[in-house]
Amino acid sequence: MITKPILLDETGQQMLSAMNRQNALLEIMASDKIAELTTNLEEIRRLVREGIAHEVLDIGDQINVNWSDGTNEYTVPLDIVHFGNVELQDGEIVPGMWLQWHYCTPFDIQFDNREAFYVAPEGGLAAGTYHVTLAQTWSQAVAGTYQFTLTQDVPEGGVLTGFSSMPDTAPSNWTVSSRSSQTSTELIETVAVESGDGGTDLGTMPYTVPSTLNSMQRVAYGYNRWSQSAYRQWLNSKAAAGAWWTPQNDFDVPPAQLADKRGFMAGFDEEFLAVLGKVKITTALNTVEGHAVDREVTYDTFFLPSLEQMYGTPQLAGAEGEYWEYWKRALGLTSPAGTGSSNKYDAYKIYAINAKTSAQYVRLRSASRGNAGSARNVYSAGYLNHGNAHYSSRCAPACVIC
Repeated sequence: MITKPILLDETGQQMLSAMNRQNALLEIMASDKIAELTTNLEEIRRLVREGIAHEVLDIGDQINVNWSDGTNEYTVPLDIVHFGNVELQDGEIVPGMWLQWHYCTPFDIQFDNREAFYVAPEGGLAAGTYHVTLAQTWSQAVAGTYQFTLTQDVPEGGVLTGFSSMPDTAPSNWTVSSRSSQTSTELIETVAVESGDGGTDLGTMPYTVPSTLNSMQRVAYGYNRWSQSAYRQWLNSKAAAGAWWTPQNDFDVPPAQLADKRGFMAGFDEEFLAVLGKVKITTALNTVEGHAVDREVTYDTFFLPSLEQMYGTPQLAGAEGEYWEYWKRALGLTSPAGTGSSNKYDAYKIYAINAKTSAQYVRLRSASRGNAGSARNVYSAGYLNHGNAHYSSRCAPACVIC
């Protein structure tokens, strides 16, 4: 006898699908299946893709993965901090489960190094005396003209760095250093700076918007733009030490950790990396450089949380992602946390994975929008604030299974 298949209409198909899903969920939730599930990354990914992971796993549940810094091995607890749709690089929108390191990384990375103020043109820069003009008085940086004398030639494409502590120290303490290229970590020489207009004029250093010379803010403190940050490059690279960074603009120079640390992704097993997506991340831009838009998009596998995602009061509401339920619950607040030391919360204290009783300064990706050289972070005392981009800090990075 020939048995014909049962043909279901659309409603019947939906009912069958719902029954199959319910049976699968009941099986998973039986006895110790959930504990077993958290070690099965591919099964977790399947549940996420079907849009039912939130029915099995909860905010605050943890998934443990292994990570190595090249010398030491760590078991890393990843907190489930959010469920929500994500957009992939091809435009597809899929369900996602957002994970964040419960502890922070075992060492510091610069968000972005202090940038160069001048790039040597065709033919290079011969040894001799040069001067630049600071466009604006900024704390101890007094508007005016300052000179320095190079004793060695700088080749074409080489850069000059310096004036790096200009707002914080007197001009008598300023120096200028030369490098053979943007990618060089070695200095040709370092020379003193003094008031004066001797030698060749290199131009005016603007306060906020780079021109022929870089801006005073980025020279003094680095750049607070996530898309061009050294931190973003480190988090999204598998490359060896010395190879995970490339210049992101004409004045970019290597972070201090480039030669000693390998790319962050090199520390994970491929099994874990295989279940992660490169997802759309939106970050607000600073307001001082005259950008045509107020935010920009990157596609990242690993990323730093934003102020808004950490349930902090946003600087541009809705620009940097939905708040993560994990932080709302942990803080016990009904409205986002304010910034500054008057808004301390024990829940914001993030401890080092290699020193689990030691709270750390932890970097966020949000710019401090009123300037070009400061990015947001979580202070070790348990509050949201900001710090200069060139400061080295640890991080509690995030990723998405999708």
